[in-house]
Amino acid sequence: MIPFYFGPSGRRLFGVYTPAERKRSSGRAIVLCYPWGREYLFAHRSVRRLGSMLSAAGFDVLRFDYFGTGDAAGDLPDATLAGWEADIEAAIEEIRDTTGATRVTLAGLRLGATLAARVAVRSRAVVQELVLWDPVVIGEEYLAELWSASPEIPSAAGRMTARAAEAGGGHEVRGSSSTDTVTRDMRVLDLPALAPALPDRTLCIVSQVQPSHSSLSAALGRRADGPLALEYIPSVPAWAEPQQFGAGIVPVHLLQRIKEWLG
Repeated sequence: MIPFYFGPSGRRLFGVYTPAERKRSSGRAIVLCYPWGREYLFAHRSVRRLGSMLSAAGFDVLRFDYFGTGDAAGDLPDATLAGWEADIEAAIEEIRDTTGATRVTLAGLRLGATLAARVAVRSRAVVQELVLWDPVVIGEEYLAELWSASPEIPSAAGRMTARAAEAGGGHEVRGSSSTDTVTRDMRVLDLPALAPALPDRTLCIVSQVQPSHSSLSAALGRRADGPLALEYIPSVPAWAEPQQFGAGIVPVHLLQRIKEWLG
């Protein structure tokens, strides 16, 4: 694994490049798109494991932190979903320049999957494969899930803290911070609306059932370019609070399915 910074001088991103252990003839490379907030922290081990599996299978892999998150430059008040999509596009160009790949596969988890889908529909000449792993389907549903309590976690009401206006406004709750701008951007996310324009080779795989999955499955099934299936592999949610399921658990069967699908 090779850690490095890339991107324009005013928007430096932190990436980890994992070269293929054996070269393939397909000319493909893979960009992994992380989830956001506390889900990033919990999912980091699983995403890193997926990158190692894909490298062993012969793919060059790049995973990176979005601007204003992780070890990338910038602060959260400077972040927007459009900016994070631009970061994915920068990662695509970086892996192509590094490896000479002619095609790039985007593989994302949760919010990273939905952002990858939005980039893919604009970049189909380069992004010909897409892996959506438990994607955010509807923004309002996602926000409700983030800010509400689950059966395993005490009510968030007493833990929600308003962020100062000079810090971008919004709220912080249970370890996730969201500015007013990011929250506004998230509210309009609508993955079913993108279904008709997704790459013909798209794997949509979920481990936890959500109410919105019925609308996503229907949208994938009526694509004019050919139906796509919503695959369900029950497994530990990689982005969940570790204490709920045991720290360090990785959904190996799901990761193996992604690797097999990529061939």
